[in-house]
Amino acid sequence: MLNLLLILFGIPWLLAQYAFRGKYRASLKGRLGFSLPPSLNKKVLWIHAVSLGEARAAAPLYHALSKAYPDIPIVVSTTTETGQAEAKRSLPGAAAYFYLPLDISWIMRELMRRLQPAALILVEGDIWPNLIKAAKKQNVKLCLVNGKISEKSTRRFAYFPSLAKRLFSAFDLLCVQNKTYKKRFTQIGAPAEKVFVTGNLKYDASFPEIPLAEWKRALKIQATDRILTLGSTHDPEEENILRALETIPHLKILLVPRHPERFEALAKRYPSTYSKRDQLTGDERVILIDAMGVLPACYQLSTLAIVGGSFVKHVGGHNVIEPVQCGIPVLFGPHMEAQKEMASLVLAAKAGAQVSLAELPAAVNKILTTHSHPEVEHFALQLKGSVEKTVQKIGLVVKSSLC
Repeated sequence: MLNLLLILFGIPWLLAQYAFRGKYRASLKGRLGFSLPPSLNKKVLWIHAVSLGEARAAAPLYHALSKAYPDIPIVVSTTTETGQAEAKRSLPGAAAYFYLPLDISWIMRELMRRLQPAALILVEGDIWPNLIKAAKKQNVKLCLVNGKISEKSTRRFAYFPSLAKRLFSAFDLLCVQNKTYKKRFTQIGAPAEKVFVTGNLKYDASFPEIPLAEWKRALKIQATDRILTLGSTHDPEEENILRALETIPHLKILLVPRHPERFEALAKRYPSTYSKRDQLTGDERVILIDAMGVLPACYQLSTLAIVGGSFVKHVGGHNVIEPVQCGIPVLFGPHMEAQKEMASLVLAAKAGAQVSLAELPAAVNKILTTHSHPEVEHFALQLKGSVEKTVQKIGLVVKSSLC
């Protein structure tokens, strides 16, 4: 039935998005199963990260696994093009990068035959029946890492208890972010003895220190400028937030939108861009960062951050921990439904604040006039440890498969 649905609806939808909206230019062949990775003729570890956020979360785990198993090739798949670009940046040197095809049974069987994975490691989710079935038929160890499941998804799975139990009981290991997620996974059929709370991999991310003086020269940042990164924004957040900050003097804003396909449209509104930094004069208030992978560098350059996706109802927030990891306090909006744990941790540690648009100017001014934020550094140190726990659990599961 799933094969039929994907053929009747999934493939036409992908083709329509390609033809009429210009999407999936790089990924279409891979998503349709026409560019599967070649066989490496040996056992591999396969990491699947859906999109940009999951790829970033996978980075510290990837490096730890590479160190723990230096002779085992690691292959990386993603679903989205932004995820693929991030994987190639943050997970360098993988034996192969490819797009996960549509969950059609014969494509998944061929993919498993080619890769011969010792283990399939899914980051946060993207659990597909034919993918799971093909993996188990080939005795592949199935691991979920950085696992999370929303209350809404838990209710949906509860309507199909036999399917949920079949899917989640197939896993050999589920490493989840907190006790709430552990409870939800066991409720829908995951064996309790296979579910472990190992924390959030994103909290173990490390970012190379940037040459601050060089970046300031490149962006024509003046000595009197106070720098704010406005990151992971969605339409119409940019316009609303920038309008709210108009009255704050000497504020230089590095605008980093969430999706690269919006760069061109935003460059018409904010023509001073990172890609044309040789044309900057130093008088720009807003610089559009039209490049991928430089958000952590922008945070390190800044005095504070505002994280988008939280001032619009339909997104539910983004990673508000990352600015803190880079050493600066963070502000975010009222809509953090998809990132409740992150928001609660930041607020409890007093490493940031949740504010409305109306409250934003006062909150920004308060941070700008406070010269020291020791709670930010203390909080960042407390977060670490998830990677070590996760690698240990994976090792126990895959040991026999790698022999």
